[in-house]
Amino acid sequence: MTAATTVAAWPLALVGTLERAGVSPSALLEAAGLEPALLGTEPGGRVPVAMMSRLWAAAEQLSGDPAIGLRVGQVAQPMHLRLLGLLVQTAPTLDRVLDLVVRFQALISTSVTVSRLHRPGAEGLAIQALPNEPVHACALDAFVAVHVKHLQRVAPAGVVRDIELSRPRPAAAALWRERLGVEVRFGCERNVVWHQAGGLRDPLPLGDAALCRQHEQLAELALAELDRSPPLIRTLRGLLRLRPDNPPSLAELAGSVNLSERSLRRHLAEAGSGYRKLIEEQRAEQAADWLRRDGLAVGEVARRLGFSDASNFGKAFKRWYGVSPDRFRQES
Repeated sequence: MTAATTVAAWPLALVGTLERAGVSPSALLEAAGLEPALLGTEPGGRVPVAMMSRLWAAAEQLSGDPAIGLRVGQVAQPMHLRLLGLLVQTAPTLDRVLDLVVRFQALISTSVTVSRLHRPGAEGLAIQALPNEPVHACALDAFVAVHVKHLQRVAPAGVVRDIELSRPRPAAAALWRERLGVEVRFGCERNVVWHQAGGLRDPLPLGDAALCRQHEQLAELALAELDRSPPLIRTLRGLLRLRPDNPPSLAELAGSVNLSERSLRRHLAEAGSGYRKLIEEQRAEQAADWLRRDGLAVGEVARRLGFSDASNFGKAFKRWYGVSPDRFRQES
């Protein structure tokens, strides 16, 4: 069973990059076997890493670009990294950037670990996929590229010394040197971005220590919430978010995480949850989002969520949030 998840803004970054290159989102999603509703996923939500890996494989095939991960990483915006993007944008020093990435990487993906390494004259940021996680090589390329691109914007030239990648040397290896701007070695034991050790604690021109601390408090809360939810629950919630008005059945959810229905029921019970509880939680979350962010009429929200009428929806909403849908909207 694959329980790891990634932030939903990443598939949006990938789909947007391919669309600008002339690949239709529907063709990409169809090739990956994914629901079109993925495009409407709340960017701060979570999607299964196995699903993301299928998307990377389809993108590589349809684009004909073996280094598509680098392209996505180079054009991704800070908000594709959500809170981590805000943190690294405001970090006062490169040393702080590295610490923040290590500390909060799980907010982007729970399929990898990130750590710091040392060698004479250099400081490394190592990215390693967890055992048995289907992390696509392009996903690791994208992580490296977005990090290098950020440093090119905010740090002195030459701060990145060289890069090690675990992927076998590709036929078009020159693309990696061209797009990353430094020496890249392939077939290594690990994935590492090496930085010049000198100047790690020099102030970055765009750094703002006070603002960084504010964002760090929010990131700590988000990480604590992520830690409270078992990986399986996070994965199932990500799947439910993809189809808010037509939730997958228990059988479909079980198939998506490579479990039988019976096994899934047992795992949910052990986690203090169940299929109906997950559906109820997702309906409550989606109702609030549609009312607050999209401004949909109460009747339309009720219809989309499968309620027979607005009155029944209103009763359920008051049970969830303690106020009526209209009052909730006014106070949000």
